[in-house]
Amino acid sequence: MRMNIDYDEILSYLGYKGHQADKNTEDLISHCLAELRTLAREKYVYDIFKLTSNEGSLSLEASILTLTGRDIKNHLRHSERAAVMAVTLGLEVERQIAYYSKTDLTKGVIMDACASAAVEALCDRVEAEIRSRAFSQGFYLTSRFSPGYGDFPLEIQAAVAAVLDTHRKIGLTVTTNSLLIPRKSVTALIGLQRERPDQLCSDSKCEACFKQDCEFRRDGN
Repeated sequence: MRMNIDYDEILSYLGYKGHQADKNTEDLISHCLAELRTLAREKYVYDIFKLTSNEGSLSLEASILTLTGRDIKNHLRHSERAAVMAVTLGLEVERQIAYYSKTDLTKGVIMDACASAAVEALCDRVEAEIRSRAFSQGFYLTSRFSPGYGDFPLEIQAAVAAVLDTHRKIGLTVTTNSLLIPRKSVTALIGLQRERPDQLCSDSKCEACFKQDCEFRRDGN
């Protein structure tokens, strides 16, 4: 399937914030996108679990996952189930970004931005697949919520990876510092609920996150 990457999102990652890029930057973006489409090995895995509440925390039945933090509990407050997902672009993208970072810093920055937009596009496709499955069972979806948003601890990455068996299924591992390898990877949870989510819950990951020092939040994006 052809990667449907949002060009404006690439510009946002590069700091253009709605402004037009110069011709040289546009050419470099086009070159990096073409290369990215050759290198990327898009893979994903997800599963859906029933949610249970126990002494102020949320647990996912038949798994080792216990969700702590005010923000994730608020995000899933109306949800009966949660989809847990992981996606990755693969190691070749990682290696090429590292190569350009040493040999052509500008191209390295642009390739990194293209890959960030690409992994978000992959997340959108996986979310659409989950939405179709959920809707057939009478559920609506919340927006995605990833470890590290607000006070949802990054340390849960390892448990997410273990529950989804990401190392075997998609080649995704977690470091001792809770970082994902390959780096252009994402884990996230999505709530499944019977009532239609409000606009805040369903559309805006940034507004649902209470991290105040993020440059995208400061810029209103």
